[in-house]
Amino acid sequence: MNQLLRPPHRIRDPIYGYIWLTESELSIIDTPVFQRLRRIGQLAFTKYVYPTAEHSRFVHSLGVLQAATNIFEEVLRFNPELQEGNEKDVLKNLQTLRFAALLHDTGHMPLSHAAEKFFLGEGVSHEKVSRYIIRKFSTVAEEIQKNDISPDTVANLLNGKQTRSIAILKKFISDEFDADRADFLLRDSYFCGVKYGEYDYIRYAGSFRLIENENGERAFAIEKGNLHAVESFLLARYHYYLQVPFHRTRRGYDLVFERYLQDLKERDCLPESGIKIEGSRLEIDFDKFQLFDDYTVFEQIKKDMSKGNPWAKILMRQDHVHPVFDVEKESEGNENDFLDLQEELDHVGLKKNQDYFVLDKKVEVHKILEKSDEKGESVYPVVDKARDHKVMGSILDHSSILEATRKKPAHLRRIYVTTSSMPKAQKALDSLKQTVLAREKRKKGGA
Repeated sequence: MNQLLRPPHRIRDPIYGYIWLTESELSIIDTPVFQRLRRIGQLAFTKYVYPTAEHSRFVHSLGVLQAATNIFEEVLRFNPELQEGNEKDVLKNLQTLRFAALLHDTGHMPLSHAAEKFFLGEGVSHEKVSRYIIRKFSTVAEEIQKNDISPDTVANLLNGKQTRSIAILKKFISDEFDADRADFLLRDSYFCGVKYGEYDYIRYAGSFRLIENENGERAFAIEKGNLHAVESFLLARYHYYLQVPFHRTRRGYDLVFERYLQDLKERDCLPESGIKIEGSRLEIDFDKFQLFDDYTVFEQIKKDMSKGNPWAKILMRQDHVHPVFDVEKESEGNENDFLDLQEELDHVGLKKNQDYFVLDKKVEVHKILEKSDEKGESVYPVVDKARDHKVMGSILDHSSILEATRKKPAHLRRIYVTTSSMPKAQKALDSLKQTVLAREKRKKGGA
């Protein structure tokens, strides 16, 4: 693939071969707020399931920069008219995109997305922290400005208002088909040693075109000849979610971690993050924040395990929660059994979020639920190069697989029980078995 910016520095990478970096990007990477990402695991407790999943958000962020660059350059290759007499603006847009891709996870909390609500509060995301870092951390802001780019412009690509001229760039960072997903599927699969997230990256990166919609705005479109690559990407993502972040054992640790954080909050023992939030106002003490990482939290976990905290013991992998109910198909029977077992567990004296934990989560193949938006325009339009790139309808009009799966998510229903609660849980399971047999008998009698 081309190197429009001709960055002089390169880093070896198992996914792309090399990741190329400019002087300003290298300066940003060397800042303590970015180096902190070396100590934030990409997949949290997944390493308890797939032991080689030790990679960090640091390497993922570098990967997103490279993936965003590859997709951007492929779009230009198939839309050469975008560069005609406009090379300076194209290069500036690419550099803006690369800064946003590189910095998109700098505000991430330690270990898990579940930690956000405890350290940031409801309604505040790690993207907001990342935007603050881009605007307020002096070295980052200065390096961006050296390239005649506003830090506000970069920050707004993560989650904010964009000007019409660069709104399309957000599609490369945060969308159904973005560089973030493009990287973590390949990278996480590689480091976990699984095949679930693999897809044809080269073909996928060249699948997109830019078109003008009825309002004269640029929009992403998918080349008809590349539909199979896009389908493969979405199906890979679906299987990846089920087998990696939503792996049965991994999710058990996530539920316990959330319970542990709640325990820390109740004891007023949450580790110092350096983040202060009052209403909608955010402030960061960077001297403290740059030291706030997975190790900070694990130091607290180790201390609490030595004091007999049951959740800390599980998070140190010295104990476990045990899945006693696990289904992923949506059905009335599954829902009834799921609810009945919770009642039985309560009946034998077990407490939710103390003795047992519940996961009730839908995992969609994709989030393309409609063929057109409120304006009547195709959602993810398909264009045909054989017809002068005329819009041929929505991706759902041309993909029978995606059309068939658009309203059929997997529905994960799981119940985990602590080791000490297993004897009582077995009584509840025996009682559920009798309830199910009685229900089936009534159905047969009614038939």
